[in-house]
Amino acid sequence: MRNIAIMLALLLLPYWALIPTHLSEPLRGKMGVSLVFAFTAIGHFVKTSEMTQMLPPWMPMRVPLVYVTGVFEFFAAVAILFPSLARCAGIALCIFLFLILPSNVYAAFQRIDFGGHGAGPIYLLVRVPLQLFLIGWIYWFAVKQP
Repeated sequence: MRNIAIMLALLLLPYWALIPTHLSEPLRGKMGVSLVFAFTAIGHFVKTSEMTQMLPPWMPMRVPLVYVTGVFEFFAAVAILFPSLARCAGIALCIFLFLILPSNVYAAFQRIDFGGHGAGPIYLLVRVPLQLFLIGWIYWFAVKQP
């Protein structure tokens, strides 16, 4: 559950801490998204074997898939900060969050001891709302904004 606390802090702290600055609300929101996905991207390279376990054994090329999604998350974390790329990056991240939900469900039911999934299916009561919150946040600050 520690990862969830870290992700929420990375998402919300820049938004609140930078209120006194001249930065726009959408930019502050996108900065949090960028930090969250930079953090999770690093996990793909530092905790590759743990992340690989979150995928069912029948899935082909699990390790390369973990690396590819890590690279995607890193590039999306950067792209969302550029006004010309933010909307496309936001849409891609929203779709990505929907696509990875089954791996989180699988990991929780298999009690994979990584990122809170070891708590079992009860973890999904926290994880699923977090992913929906992230999707809403990304939509609000990156997709909906002109």
